[in-house]
Amino acid sequence: MSQSFELLQNLSYHRYDVHISPTDDVAFKAWPGAIIRNNLLYAAEHIRIQKNNRSLREQIDICPLEDDHPLYNELKEGFPKGYVLTNFSCAVASNPNITIRKGETFTLSLLLIGRFNDYRFYFFEAIRQMCERGFGKPLTPFSLTGITENPSSPTTLSDFMHPETNDNKSEITIRFLTPVILYRLRDKKNTQLSYQDKTNRFPSFYQLMRSSFSRLQKLYALYENPSEKTLSYFDETCLEDFLVKAGRPLLKAANIQHISLPNTQKKGMKNELPLAGYIGEQTYTGKVQQYVPLLKFMAELGVGNETVYGMGRFEIGEVLNNEID
Repeated sequence: MSQSFELLQNLSYHRYDVHISPTDDVAFKAWPGAIIRNNLLYAAEHIRIQKNNRSLREQIDICPLEDDHPLYNELKEGFPKGYVLTNFSCAVASNPNITIRKGETFTLSLLLIGRFNDYRFYFFEAIRQMCERGFGKPLTPFSLTGITENPSSPTTLSDFMHPETNDNKSEITIRFLTPVILYRLRDKKNTQLSYQDKTNRFPSFYQLMRSSFSRLQKLYALYENPSEKTLSYFDETCLEDFLVKAGRPLLKAANIQHISLPNTQKKGMKNELPLAGYIGEQTYTGKVQQYVPLLKFMAELGVGNETVYGMGRFEIGEVLNNEID
């Protein structure tokens, strides 16, 4: 394993499970992740961080990289945020519209990545204010019944690395739990065919690994160690070295479908950003063992676009030894 990958193994995240309960029946008419995220950001605008006198919303939106960092130019106009909302109860991707009954417990998970865990108490206060203000139309307050840190926290990539990992041929099943979006959401102006175009946006094993490693690089740079500026840890060569065998596994079976989840939108305005992507499962055979740790680490963090809403969630089935030739 390369030195760069060994460094990136230090990336970690903390998981906090949030339990809330409505004071009356509430209908969610959009994907819960979009509703929770928008209301959380509204509350975050009113939370002040003492040490820098910024609002929590401002802290979320400020790129922590200096302008001489290798990834600065790529990320200065848009970068993955330091938190993820996921694990929404009562919601499945095939039927996102739900009604939460009075007194019923609704749960979700807040993931804080790397140094963003330093702001956990500000996030907790934003959640409290979000619940106090309420959800739905008309706004219905929720009771915040608890925020608990998951026993597995903090989770690091190194937790999934095992020295006895072999290079035998294996079979792996990947289940997309919420829409996985590994392609650009808007039509590009340049009509030249890209790799994504040539594969018809199919979320292949190679594309999944490419997105996972790229996300790992960016999250490490932004939230684990912004002062690390060694070019070799973040350049395209580092990525390509990791992916050298990612195109070799054979697709054995696939049962996926493209779905679009309703997003929140302002009254009278067109929804410009539907939450669309693939759900279902794929099975591959080949030498996949070296990629399993990163997949397991990214499973909850999500990959691709709109992970902050809980998109890009997947799980890995049991990895089976396979005696294929």
